[in-house]
Amino acid sequence: MNGLSGHGRNIGVAAALTSVVMFLVLLMLWMLGVSPSEAAAQLFLGSMGSTGAWVATLRHFVPICLLATGISLAARGGLWNIGAEGQWIAGALAGWLAASACGHWSLALLAGGLGGGLVVAIPTLLAVRRNVSEVLTTLMFNFLMLEVLRYSIAGPLQEPTGQFPQTAPIPPGAHLPLWHFTAARGAPLSLLIAVLCAVLVQLFLFRTRQGLLIRATQSAPRAVTTGGFSPEKARFIALLLSGGLCGLAGSIQVCGDTLLVDRSIASGLGYTAIAAALLAGKQPLWCIPSAFLFAVLYTASASLQWARDLPAMDRFALLVQGLLVLAILAALAARRRPAVH
Repeated sequence: MNGLSGHGRNIGVAAALTSVVMFLVLLMLWMLGVSPSEAAAQLFLGSMGSTGAWVATLRHFVPICLLATGISLAARGGLWNIGAEGQWIAGALAGWLAASACGHWSLALLAGGLGGGLVVAIPTLLAVRRNVSEVLTTLMFNFLMLEVLRYSIAGPLQEPTGQFPQTAPIPPGAHLPLWHFTAARGAPLSLLIAVLCAVLVQLFLFRTRQGLLIRATQSAPRAVTTGGFSPEKARFIALLLSGGLCGLAGSIQVCGDTLLVDRSIASGLGYTAIAAALLAGKQPLWCIPSAFLFAVLYTASASLQWARDLPAMDRFALLVQGLLVLAILAALAARRRPAVH
């Protein structure tokens, strides 16, 4: 696929960095008293060793993949959408409202996408019209949406009894359909949606005229203007679509997993997706394996914590993410450094 061939070296570097980080992870576990072989076995079994482990891993994979795809789309237009967490929360709330009002998952997903796009609209306008850094504005909206979430689930959207800070469950008609692996467990339709969105965004960026304009706004903005096109419009579309994908992820989480909205929706996956997008080289298609890696880290670290009763293992995945991001940034800085002859 066009656009992928030029990034072969990036993928090789990412694989090498991942191997180094995983070596450091096993070394840290060894220092905690867990042998590398035992840790590797438990990490595999906890994330992919059973049907239940696969389902848990895929539940993390779906939102990370969608969020990372949205971030990559914006990054291709020269914009960094740091507000994926806030757009994900907005999509969850909008999806719950639509599901409760209309009773069908399709309308809930549509509302979630619109909710995410609406939240990113103001940062988009400020970035395009006033040249205000979208990094700062989208980040600020994360905190704003967190307060909106807290107010909503303890106020107007709280469940009828008023005992718990959460919404009421959505009606059964708004649950995403399941594809059953066995009689007891299933994989939601959201898995197909996440993978399909990554593929479609890749095709959009590298196989359509509008996608070419979005990519050109970062690499050759003068050429875009000379050709009679508007770089501002292209960037506006890129960031709005990015927010829509993040909002879609939030509504899918509600309709396919939690079935209600509570504080757990603000789990920090929007920040994890930034690391996943970086590891994928801002390539939407490569967000699929990158998101899967981070999903494995989440599930495997939780499994290892339960198996060995290790302290603070709930933060283990965050530590690995930080190491990966630092390694990627170091590699990017080394590539941009001019050669000395």
